[in-house]
Amino acid sequence: MTLHRFKVSDEAGKISEMLIEGDSQHDAARRVQNRGLIPLSYLGEGSLSTRNAGLFQPKLNVVDFTERLAPLLEANITLERALGIVGDDQGNPVMAATAADLRRGLHEGRKLSELIRERGRLFPQLYAGVVEAGEEAGALPQVMGELRRFLSESQELKSFIISSSVYPAFIIVTGIFMLAFVLGIIVPRFALAMTGAGIESTATDILLGLSSFLKSYWWTFLVLLGILVYLFSQLRRENSPFRQWFDRMILKVPLAGKLVLYTNIARLCRTMAILMRSGVHLLNTVVIANRVVQNRAIAQSIIGLSGELRQGQRLSTALSRSPYIPDLMLKMIAVGEETGAVETMLERVAERYESDMKRLVKRLLSLFEPLIIVGLGLSVGLIVLLMFMAIMDMQGAAG
Repeated sequence: MTLHRFKVSDEAGKISEMLIEGDSQHDAARRVQNRGLIPLSYLGEGSLSTRNAGLFQPKLNVVDFTERLAPLLEANITLERALGIVGDDQGNPVMAATAADLRRGLHEGRKLSELIRERGRLFPQLYAGVVEAGEEAGALPQVMGELRRFLSESQELKSFIISSSVYPAFIIVTGIFMLAFVLGIIVPRFALAMTGAGIESTATDILLGLSSFLKSYWWTFLVLLGILVYLFSQLRRENSPFRQWFDRMILKVPLAGKLVLYTNIARLCRTMAILMRSGVHLLNTVVIANRVVQNRAIAQSIIGLSGELRQGQRLSTALSRSPYIPDLMLKMIAVGEETGAVETMLERVAERYESDMKRLVKRLLSLFEPLIIVGLGLSVGLIVLLMFMAIMDMQGAAG
């Protein structure tokens, strides 16, 4: 199945671009006409298969997709029709093509969970498991509603982290540009004036040497930074020895280690909660939830729980084997096991650690921002000091 891009016109004469799937250009054009649109020109094609997805292929907004699909299912609209409604959105070609592709799979008699599992690069790992549980229980609308809430809360948490990083990033970028301006423009002119006056100064030589070095080799810093980022990303590939070591070490770093731990524990608990509430068996819940844990050290400590659960051990007892699971989480799960409300307690644990994580982020920023400002101030202050020393040398020579 291939994506085809057309320039189309509706009945009102409004012209827009549309991305639609089809076995051929002719088949895709026919599908465009079936939607009441007129194909004006053919703009090219691209593969819909996620197995061959390119680096710059547009990504599906899973939160938006679920928020559109879930209310339709909860309103007792059939899955096939709901996907058809979602697929009619011409303003979002990736979502429209994905919905059309899923709908085509349903026509072939396949399950939605099976289709989603084949598109693992479009959907998060727990999506197929939750949908499959809803299909087996005959409660897909309710499960999709839970999934929508879970994804929305996860998106809010991600947005909080990103928005909290904007101000420190702005300070760093502004400081770099300010230093570049001083060293690239102010310092050379100042040094030229000193040289023109026939005054030799050690401070002037230092400033001029630093300015010349940065102007001549600034690109080497960018290249080295790019190489370091690339090497780090390669070394942190899934299950590489370096990633295992790095993920263990990061948990030992003060504050940063707690931030990583809280984030992963919150993701683990919230994922387990929605899976259990959706009717997924506890063994499968642990396996699926462990896949969303990004820190490999924590994931490895949990990976063997399935065997202990098969032997009849309680979840809280099995989790206690991991050195990274907090005591509070174990106690709350134990209470949930006694009261028959494990999924509720897991959700409370997730909320607790998300709250702790947000407070920790604010605390780190309150420490980090002054350090950035002080560092930039010291850098600028050193340059000003050298310039002041050069001026003093000039006054001494004039005297």
